[in-house]
Order: sequence, then C-alpha cells, then structure tokens
Amino acid sequence: MLLVACLALATLSLLLPWALAFDPWAWVTWGRDVTRLELNTAGGGAWKPLPVVVTTPLALTGAAAPALWLVVARTGGLLALAGAAHVAYRLAVAARAGSTGGGTIAAVAAATAIALSTWWLFNTALGNSEGLLVAAALWAVAAHVAGRWRAALALGVAAALLRPEAWPFLGLYALWLWRTQRASLGSLALALAPVPLLWFGPGLLGAGGALGASDAARGTASPQSAVHADVPALQVLVDVAELVTVPVLLAAIAGVALGGREVRALGAGALAWVALVAVMTQAGYAGNPRYNVVPAALACVLAGIGVAALAARLAGREPGRRASAGILLAAALAVATLPLTASDLADQIDELGARADRREDLDALVDRIGADRLASGCPPVRTNQPMKAMVGWTVDVPMEHLADPVPQRATVFASPPGYDRGPVLPPVPSGRPSEREGEWTVTISCPPTVTDQAERAMPRVSAARNLGAPSS
Repeated sequence: MLLVACLALATLSLLLPWALAFDPWAWVTWGRDVTRLELNTAGGGAWKPLPVVVTTPLALTGAAAPALWLVVARTGGLLALAGAAHVAYRLAVAARAGSTGGGTIAAVAAATAIALSTWWLFNTALGNSEGLLVAAALWAVAAHVAGRWRAALALGVAAALLRPEAWPFLGLYALWLWRTQRASLGSLALALAPVPLLWFGPGLLGAGGALGASDAARGTASPQSAVHADVPALQVLVDVAELVTVPVLLAAIAGVALGGREVRALGAGALAWVALVAVMTQAGYAGNPRYNVVPAALACVLAGIGVAALAARLAGREPGRRASAGILLAAALAVATLPLTASDLADQIDELGARADRREDLDALVDRIGADRLASGCPPVRTNQPMKAMVGWTVDVPMEHLADPVPQRATVFASPPGYDRGPVLPPVPSGRPSEREGEWTVTISCPPTVTDQAERAMPRVSAARNLGAPSS
C-alpha cells in the first residue's frame, strides 16, 4: 500500500512542469543505447548500474522514457521519507523512548528533517538517484531490524548498484550473514554477483572502459565539490555538517547518547560512510556533498530518536507531559532547521522552474526544426557541457563529443549554463541562426549549398515546410 501510494503521488507530480538533472538524462540515453546494442558510456556522467537497468526497458516507450524514469526516482524519494519515519519509530520504541506516542514523534521528526534538508527536494524532483539510494539504505535497516535478512541483503545490493561507498557495508553484512549461518556462501556469492558485473561489465563492452565510472568521478568536478578545497577531507566534514544542519546534528548526538545498541550501531555506520567519502575525496575523487546523503539521512533518523528520548527524559513518566514535550521538541527542531535551509530551498525551487522551461523550449525547438535534420544536416552537433546529456537524448546523438570545441561546420545548441555554472560555449563561427526558443539558440554553421540558395528564393511557406512546420 505504501509503495502504491508513493507511486501514485510521483505520477501525479508530473502534472507540474518537470525536468531531469544531467545524470538522469545520461541514464535514459544509455538505456536507449542498450536497446540498440550501441552502449557508449563515454561523455556522460558517472556510470550507475541500477538506473540503467531501469531505463533500458523504459527506453522501449520512446519519448516517454524520461518522464517514466522521473516517476521511479520520485517514488524512491517518497519511500526515503517513509523509510526514515519507519526506522525512527522502530528504534525509538526499541530504545524505550517510544512509549506514549514517542515513536510517532520520532517518526515525524525524522521525516520532517529530511524533507527540510537541502538535498532531498532538489535531487528527488530532478530524478537523481539520491532518493532511491536513501530508500534502499533505510529500508535495508528496517528489514534487518525485523529479522528479514534476505530482504535486507537485496536492498543492500540495490544501494551498492547506486553508490560504490555502499560496497564495504554490503560486504561486511554478507560476511555477518555467512558467519552467523543465516546464508550459505554460494547464495551470497550469487546475490553479490550483480555488483561487479553491472559496474564493470558494461564499461568493458561499451566505449567508456571498465573504470569509466571511476574516471568520470575523478574528472572535472562541480564547483561545490570538496576536492577543490585546500584540505578536501576536512571540507567533506564541513559539507556534511551543512547538509545535516547543526540543530539536526545536535539532536542526532542526543539520539546516539540516549538510544540503544542498534541506535549506536546506526551512528557508527553513518560516521564510517562519511570517513570513507573523506578518504576518497583526499585521494582525488570529487567529494560532492550529495555523496553523503545516506549518513545525512541516518542523522535525521537519529535526530528523531533523540527528540523522542529527550522528551521522555524531560517529562518523566506522565504520558500527557511526554507527548506534549515531544511535540514541542519536534516543532523546535523544524523551526531551528528551516531558517538554515530556506534560502537554498527557495533558490532550488526557482531553478526547478527554469530547468523545466529549458527542457520544454528544447523539445519545442527540435520538434519545429526536425530531429533528423539536426542530427544529419550539418554534423557535428555541439553544446555547452551542462546541456550535453539533455541535447544528446533529445537530438539522438552520442554525448561523447558534444562539448568539444566548435569546428567551422557544426550545428550548435547554445543555452545559459544555469544552476551548474558550467563553461559557456566559445564564439560560434559565422553561420545561419536557424531558430530560437526561449533561452535556446540553434546555429547551423554550414556553407550554403545550391539547394539552400534556391530555398532562399522560394516563398516562405516552402522554407517552413523544409523545417518541418505545417504548410498551413
């Protein structure tokens, strides 16, 4: 019922203007490439197996694939909220902070802390994998607490197919299952096999190489990545504190201090994940703040438990006072967190609208000119770096060279870099500005042919017909 409800809400969200981030555009493009047996992982974002496993069958729907992937990703984001609430409730009850409504207070506080964070709305709305990753991690914890080892292992595999930082945790969990005789060595090997096969196999078969995902992660990092700092590992810790916010971090510390053994194990796991990202960033990987969304989500769960535990300590044994104290503390946590994230959330909402406009304008532009003419009329196609995944999908051309320098003959899609603050295009060689839509301009820089000159002499209706517009 929960899955159906989240799926329905995610589907209804498409009634609002929508867009995808860079990586999701690459995933739907790679899914289309797989159906054609033409996989080329070069030129896109970092390879993530699970999204491409999903986008490959979705590619059979044609133009609907991006929207369908967005439904999947947004369903994951909603399941992440539900998972935080569920785990906080269960662990608060186990820690005896859940009596007289304390479990409910912990659940509400945990889900609210995630919803007010700077990573959840933006990444979920744009179809990034963070919502799915957090959902897999939290429901794996829930399955383990409930004694459902196989479900926990399967969800751990799903998380490991989204982020490499999950690999050590999955390996340790599999080792524990084997040592405690909860699973045989053969069944564990079979369950874990998709992780190396899907991470490295497609790169070997495609053009990106077996270590294509690693090379992409060590390539040009976004401006907000910790690798640009003087001490990248230290910057990772600062980024995590900002991602979680100080009020949530303090409540999480209270949760660890007042919770039980399982709560402390959850806190240790969160710290281990952050340490792993810090070491990797110091070694040259990007260290983007969103790499730490799993420990950030765990901190929100611990904060919810901390709110419930503090309410139990402050209010004593009287049920009514405990409930009132829990409500007040949960509200105080939300009130203290919101001013720290409100500005970022407002900027993100504005950017979501701008990206949706940019997607709709590009679709309208390509429909008006004709994708076939754009792809074959004046190759190669070029655009600025942040737009190449969307252009690659929309125009149906490989992403690998879309952001290369502009040659004398080219079809160039130019648009402002947007939220990514990526590099703008160099000056385009003199050519014919074919069309403009919103912020997009398409310039076709090819010497005019005899046919082109003849078309210029023909009535405008003939030229419109050549561009694919209705002759009427």
